[in-house]
Amino acid sequence: MQPLVSIIIPTFNSSKHIKATLNSVLSQTYTNWECILVDDGSIDLTETISVNYQEKDNRFQLYKRPVDLPKGPSSARNYGVSKAKGDYLIFLDADDLLATTCLENRVAQFQQNPECDFLVFQMERFVEEPDFSKKEIVVEQDKTRILESFIQLHGQWPITAPIYKTDFFKTIHFSPSLVVFEDLEVAIKAIVKAIDFQVFNTIDCYYRNDSNYQTKYNSLEIKTKMVKSFQTLLLSVVELVRQNPEKQFKNQDIKSYFIESYKKIFRFQILENTEAFKGDNKKIVHLLAAYGFLDSKTAFKFFLVDRVLLPFASIKGSGIARLIKKIYN
Repeated sequence: MQPLVSIIIPTFNSSKHIKATLNSVLSQTYTNWECILVDDGSIDLTETISVNYQEKDNRFQLYKRPVDLPKGPSSARNYGVSKAKGDYLIFLDADDLLATTCLENRVAQFQQNPECDFLVFQMERFVEEPDFSKKEIVVEQDKTRILESFIQLHGQWPITAPIYKTDFFKTIHFSPSLVVFEDLEVAIKAIVKAIDFQVFNTIDCYYRNDSNYQTKYNSLEIKTKMVKSFQTLLLSVVELVRQNPEKQFKNQDIKSYFIESYKKIFRFQILENTEAFKGDNKKIVHLLAAYGFLDSKTAFKFFLVDRVLLPFASIKGSGIARLIKKIYN
């Protein structure tokens, strides 16, 4: 028997692109799959389109996010996982695409690497149409460097790139309270908790970029979500450190990587919007100190900035902001 692969797709007002996404699932050369769609309250034609595909092929299953669960893609994905019957699972967004051999190749690689809890493949970005001629991307293979990248908010792969053993993923889950960084947080947990994982250069899925990507991520609304979510990410990392047996990744390294991610959030979000985020910065610094992320020298610097300098950073011509940047560098 071929292993069953569960494909989890959260949907919300996705009618513009969902047909192309579901067609890419239908076109798979590997046929033993189930596709679980979890609608998050769409008011367009997403549900109608999803029902049509379900009637066309019973491998598609449509659910609605229960009203007692939080709204958002993370909650919808977790609900989809609870319905999954597959040996393996992948997550696909409702506007992205799978290459026709995606599932076939991933299952074959799992059979060659049975000790791994998850495998990672490459996802190529596109705006209008994917470049199917591009087959590989040379990527980082050092697992410590990969973990460092995710904790410092860079990341090495998006949500659709991995395929997981279902039983392993059920020990992780997405954090429903995260509205950004949810992909980074789940990757960090997977990397630290996995017995082993492998990263491949093969491109087998395609990420659709928004045309207004830069504008959207420069808005104060998104920056606010980032700063708030960073606090949730910090608490997740604290719990991960508490559970980590340190066989592969050292807790002190994890903490030092996270300090660098805080500096990045501080420089590009908090310092640029001090009035909006001074309360959040105080909370973050106190949490970092309380959970042992800061040595005495770093703690002194962070508290000096937060309590003494940050209230005056927005005064033009004072030079306070430049001084703060120097301290944080």
